[in-house]
Amino acid sequence: MRYPELPEPWEEVQDHLPIDDQNALEAVVGCKLNYDDMTDDDVSRDGEGTYPRSRRSYYVMGHRWIRIRNTETGDEYVIRLQSKMPDSKELYVSAVIAPFQNGSEITGSTMRRLPVAAIAAVYSAREIQGTININRTFAMGEQIKTFDPLKPLEPGRLADDMFLAKVGLQYDALSEAKPGENTAKAMSELDETPLSSVQAWLAAARKRGFLAPVPRGGRGRH
Repeated sequence: MRYPELPEPWEEVQDHLPIDDQNALEAVVGCKLNYDDMTDDDVSRDGEGTYPRSRRSYYVMGHRWIRIRNTETGDEYVIRLQSKMPDSKELYVSAVIAPFQNGSEITGSTMRRLPVAAIAAVYSAREIQGTININRTFAMGEQIKTFDPLKPLEPGRLADDMFLAKVGLQYDALSEAKPGENTAKAMSELDETPLSSVQAWLAAARKRGFLAPVPRGGRGRH
């Protein structure tokens, strides 16, 4: 599945600012915390990594700074994205900086052209899809390399992670192959399976993290 792009005329310049720049920004206009401020109450550590345990730790570990540009006007913004974890994997915009650009004046009209909600939605979708891709790979192993999602699925059980991973892959493949169509219905026809059964597959795949949540306003296709 292709990751969603920013709405035109916006483009991504940097999906992560250099760590030194991020730390400097965080100290001034971020949460004013860094990894050195984390205590044993904030994080747990083992041989494989560091894991958040407090709201403070989610602020530190769940953010990043990006830079985007308006290709029509040349306007650039540095944006802080923050995860809503542990409540959800969605991201939201928590700070916006308009850097100095050859003496250009920042006006209310300039700022209103920045689609904050759309930016957050795009990066949320990317974050969620990244986790889904990991889940699918873990469930299918080497089979993911040879699986053809546009061929009928073999019978499977809702408790079988490999089957649900295939359901998610097929859904994404048909969504791209047949844009604008009812994807669940297309799966029903391809797999020669009642629509109600396919809908149960999709619900289970979403619940287990093998398929993205239904986008707002998109229930008619799912």
